[in-house]
Amino acid sequence: MIRQNIYISICLLTLSSIGQAAEYRVDTQRKFDEVSSIELRPGDSILLKSGQTFAGMLAPTGQGVEGKPIRVTAYGKGRRPVIHAQGRHVAGLLLKEPSYWEVDGLEITNTNGTNEDQGDLFGIYVLADETEGVHRHVYIDDCYVHDVNGMVAGKRRGGIHVHIRKLRSATFDDLRITNNVVENVGGVGIGNDSSCGKVRLFPGRHESRNLWTRVYVAGNRVDSTGRNNVIARVSKDAVYEYNTLANSSRQSTGHSIFCFNTDGMKIQYNEAYGNRGEGGIDRGGIDADYNCVNTFIQYNYSHDNNWFCGIMKRPTRNVVIRYNISQNDREGIYFYGFENERKAENVHVYNNTHFVRAGLDVEVFANGRTPVNTRFENNIFCFEGAGQWGRKAVGINTVFRNNLYFNIDPHPSDTQPIVGDPRFTQPGQTATRIDLTTMEDLIGYRLQEESPGRDSGISIRNSGEKDLLRTLVVGGRVNVGALE
Repeated sequence: MIRQNIYISICLLTLSSIGQAAEYRVDTQRKFDEVSSIELRPGDSILLKSGQTFAGMLAPTGQGVEGKPIRVTAYGKGRRPVIHAQGRHVAGLLLKEPSYWEVDGLEITNTNGTNEDQGDLFGIYVLADETEGVHRHVYIDDCYVHDVNGMVAGKRRGGIHVHIRKLRSATFDDLRITNNVVENVGGVGIGNDSSCGKVRLFPGRHESRNLWTRVYVAGNRVDSTGRNNVIARVSKDAVYEYNTLANSSRQSTGHSIFCFNTDGMKIQYNEAYGNRGEGGIDRGGIDADYNCVNTFIQYNYSHDNNWFCGIMKRPTRNVVIRYNISQNDREGIYFYGFENERKAENVHVYNNTHFVRAGLDVEVFANGRTPVNTRFENNIFCFEGAGQWGRKAVGINTVFRNNLYFNIDPHPSDTQPIVGDPRFTQPGQTATRIDLTTMEDLIGYRLQEESPGRDSGISIRNSGEKDLLRTLVVGGRVNVGALE
């Protein structure tokens, strides 16, 4: 599609001279249709008028450059401009082969109004399937994506997705998905995928290929999805933080968030809740999946899921699970996936607080699964009623050291257990949708002065040097559990 000529006045606001950036203001359906596949140049903008509703798919093309991104946003006062793709288009907003694009302030739906499966639909879809190389600087911020498809399963469709398909050496660099609300969508709320990115583990080493860089997914609220809330794939040192993940997997099982084919993934300062239902597997808050190395699951709040954390036993290496709080997860605390596998290596679980209210029938190791190659240190296992371990809790190469136990017998491997009431200041009171930037709603899990867990922790190297509330953890006198 060639660039629209200057004298076509359908929606061109300003173009002071040839070669300068253009603004296309869209306030009618006719103008929306006419810019729906326009080719844009660096610095150009499509501005949808606030308060207006448009039908169809917006799919402009073109490339921005550093300092001159192409923008799709709103103008004027009032509610967000709305794009209804009506289940007739692959997405409400489609960006093909993009570099230097910024999108913000839109509302998008894509359904025919039924709860049936309407195909591989998205709200916002970023796709590279023709151009090898690095696609840079794609920002999606402050959009409201909802009612996409019916309430259906599927891992590669849903709310906001970024995909590389059919390519052999393509990546994304500087991808940011921030401050969006994604709710009531089929498939996965926020996800990415690649035909050429992967991590492979070998004895004593690993190889990575075409991993994405500078991936940041933060401040989003994802609620009521057919499958997972979020899937984080094919990236190096990505950070997923400050996300509220609710009511995942209404149609098929899936952890609220998991990583796959990643190196150095950090899943932190997230709240995950409401992932409950039938199926027996993959209904926890957070999952360290396989084909991953150096995974950090830290400073999160999980509650009212079937369990807190999944750990897959297919090849994964160097998993750190620390300074998290699990409150009233309903069936278990840890779920080890792929029961017949033993390839998870060097899993270290420390300084987490687990609280289970009276009346819940909870096993530490959900569904009788077998822990493998794991160290548990400085954790609190607090049950108001009688706690259970699970029938295969002894595990394989699994060692407990210096954990605090209340209303559950110490793990048989723990040679220096701490037994007694942890004496939290006000446990079990935290609700949903907490302030993730401070985590101060969880202050009720601080230990009182007389707690046997105060200053009873053992020193752990490279522990991150801060607790859940960002209190410094230094020196030899540290608490057990997630809070100093």
